[in-house]
Amino acid sequence: MAGSVSAEHEKIKQFDWEPSYFHRDALYPTKYKIPPKTKDPFRTLVREYVGMEEEKDDRQYGALEDALGRMNNAADAEPRFMEAMKPVLALVDFGEYAAMKCTAMLVDTVENPELRQGYLAQMIDEVRHTNQEAYLMRYFAKHAPDPAGFNSGFQMRAFDPIGRPGRAVFEAFMNDDPITNSLNLQVVAETAYTNPLFVAVTEVAAANGDQATPSVFLSIQSDESRHMANGYSTLAAVLSEPDNLPMLQEDFDTAFWRQHVFLDNFQGAVYDYFSKVRMKSYKEYWNQWIWEDWAGSYIERLEPFGLQVPRWIHDARRHVDWGGHTSAMVSAALWPVHAWRSDCMFDDDFAFLEDKYPGWEQHFGGFWTAYREMSDPRNGQLALTLFPEMPPICRTCQMPAVLPRPDINEIRLNIDAAGQRHAFCSEACQHIFRQAPERHCGMTWWEVNDNVELWRYIVDAGLLRSDGKTLMGQPHLRTDEASLWTIDDIRRTGVVIKDPLKTIPGEAFVAI
Repeated sequence: MAGSVSAEHEKIKQFDWEPSYFHRDALYPTKYKIPPKTKDPFRTLVREYVGMEEEKDDRQYGALEDALGRMNNAADAEPRFMEAMKPVLALVDFGEYAAMKCTAMLVDTVENPELRQGYLAQMIDEVRHTNQEAYLMRYFAKHAPDPAGFNSGFQMRAFDPIGRPGRAVFEAFMNDDPITNSLNLQVVAETAYTNPLFVAVTEVAAANGDQATPSVFLSIQSDESRHMANGYSTLAAVLSEPDNLPMLQEDFDTAFWRQHVFLDNFQGAVYDYFSKVRMKSYKEYWNQWIWEDWAGSYIERLEPFGLQVPRWIHDARRHVDWGGHTSAMVSAALWPVHAWRSDCMFDDDFAFLEDKYPGWEQHFGGFWTAYREMSDPRNGQLALTLFPEMPPICRTCQMPAVLPRPDINEIRLNIDAAGQRHAFCSEACQHIFRQAPERHCGMTWWEVNDNVELWRYIVDAGLLRSDGKTLMGQPHLRTDEASLWTIDDIRRTGVVIKDPLKTIPGEAFVAI
């Protein structure tokens, strides 16, 4: 039977044709050379694929609508973890949409029937995943303990200071050369990062009483093995052409750093700060999935063929020690501008974080102690006042330029010929900007909102609950009315958003 399926598959590929209704090079040109014939990773016919995925979708949607819906399972999940799912789902869903665009571009660009077969199936997968995650957002908006924020997640990713860098990193799946997009999506994001995302989040979700997320994420992750194989086949095809090697390494290094600098810091905050029941620290997940499995067992084996491990992977490993904690602290300080609640850290949280990251309490404990004291609106204080100055935002990655830790930050300050000031969180982001400044010239969150009163930003961004006065974001999970911050509380603080780059003395900047 296996032989006949292979023969049938080979026969069907002979019907591949050159479309006459558009010129392939004019649509999405690529600088890479791709051989016209390579090894097919699946040998799965589209008809077989559709039947298999239809059965999976029936099981997933049936579970959400029937058993989990009737039991109202999400209402019993740990509230702290449910808050993390508000930004997680909004951002990951955008990543699925960008992945759909990427694979559609590859279908139109790569003149290789074996590879295009895999890209076509993946494109259909990404359409399904976009809908699955949007459906899960809808499910939580109906059943979660605090649904506020789930209904505005998609809007949030356009203007939230965490949503903007998340959207920027996933746009790298679809805004460049199609093969470069594939490196970002299939070789780095899906092969390295879907395991700590979909597999580990499933584990943590179940431990925190959320059964809906595993039903969706496990279904999605079962497709990712095919997508990883697509990435391997694409990489093998690119490596087979010696002329590709110089530009491949540069694009690969950039792809890894761009994924790392957002995903590792964001996921570190999610795992270490939004899980009440913790399985492992994010650093432990990273060492297993990224350092050992991806870099060690996968990429290192490609070195004889000309691809080296990412240039900045040792910097990434060092940053994982503290980057997630710094990101969590900055995000918590900005809690009023989020559509989710950022909980306080308590004694058991302190014990876990100090155990997993020795020295954590010395560097971060003081902030979280003060944050807890400032969580009551009757004190009239916002946690962002704990910083002498909020950190600038990196021009390249849009993350706070105080990584990996404020006291050992690697910030670089530059000024260009037009007099525009730039901050970079690392040598890697500075290098990436210099390679293609036109790709990273967008305004930062601070620049967009400079001199805007905080209360006005909240109102204009739609961050009030249905009563028109209580904030969606809160610095705790308490539900009593006296503990909830309102827009009047924010107005009384008199806080005005300021771009910190403007206050730095000019002599601190170096010409770029």
